[in-house]
Amino acid sequence: MEDTRRRWGETPWDRGNIPHQAVTDTKTDVAIIGGGLTGASTAYHLAKSGIRCILFEAARVGDGASGRTGGLVLEGTAVGPRPEVDTCLAELEKLVAAEHIDCDLHLPGCWEIEHRMSQIDPMLPWNDNGLPVCVARTVPGGVVQPAALVGGIARAAARLGAGIRENAVVTRVAIATRLEVEVDGETVRPGHVVIAANAWINQVVPDTPPLRSSLTFACATEPLKPATLEAIGLSANIPFYTADMPYLWGRTTADGCAIFGAELVFGSPAALEEIDVRVGRSGEVLARLERRVQHLHPALAEIRFSASWAGPIAFNDRAVPLLGRHPRSAKVFVAGGYAGHGVALSVRAGQLIARAIAEDKPLPEWGKLAG
Repeated sequence: MEDTRRRWGETPWDRGNIPHQAVTDTKTDVAIIGGGLTGASTAYHLAKSGIRCILFEAARVGDGASGRTGGLVLEGTAVGPRPEVDTCLAELEKLVAAEHIDCDLHLPGCWEIEHRMSQIDPMLPWNDNGLPVCVARTVPGGVVQPAALVGGIARAAARLGAGIRENAVVTRVAIATRLEVEVDGETVRPGHVVIAANAWINQVVPDTPPLRSSLTFACATEPLKPATLEAIGLSANIPFYTADMPYLWGRTTADGCAIFGAELVFGSPAALEEIDVRVGRSGEVLARLERRVQHLHPALAEIRFSASWAGPIAFNDRAVPLLGRHPRSAKVFVAGGYAGHGVALSVRAGQLIARAIAEDKPLPEWGKLAG
């Protein structure tokens, strides 16, 4: 909702316009709950297969995790490669190219950085809380403008015939003998339901593995001069995240801003919705992050910030994502809990769910919800 976007801060991302579709016929083969990358990708791949689907989003498409992430694109899951999700980057590249989505997708790799008392090559010219920082390794990955990506996939899905309903709050999902979804006073009775609500999964549908929900925080500098990016070691435009603590991740953008992110504030979905990042504990987290960035390098000491914000994230047990059928109904699919690794993975998850519905293909064993 608009209030949540204001409380969580404004991101530097623009998703573009999603074509408004008045969905008058609520008869559908598949109801998709959640308008992030998972839901948009599911809608796109279902529509491409000729299957009727309607995506229901409580606010605007991309208003949750997908449009508020920093846009780091990584392969596989947060716990490493898994069957069926070891080609996420390639599948994402193909979709973006096929639909001509202008989202600044750039895949030069991603640095895993570590704090080391003994300096080794290659080093970043940083002092992070008194510790030097090295590039320990480069892993497959890169960056994307995340809101443009989710908006582009949603537009492509709509062109193919998927229904997109924004500001459509789902109040009940029944998965007993007959599937029912109540939304805005209507009852939809689809053949399949896809729950793609990430941090809100447990709130939307019962009997799902418990997820830990939190907000994660980020700030964007003003556009930096090329000489400044060179001085701070980010002129190669390669994103990074720490493989140790204190945690920090970051990237540069097409217009020369540097984005840094860190820290988590945990809470129930309802409590997170009420957080205002301008005040209280969350305000302190953002202020601390900005000070940390300014102390990384003398060239950043007087830097100003063009945006500061937070976005939701969800963790399953052991950080293994959910990607499976509901234990009480094989016609209900659940995906989420990507533990910060969800940009490319969520697009691939939507593709796998659509394939399971259209072709009755099995989903990977590692993502099942029970037993």
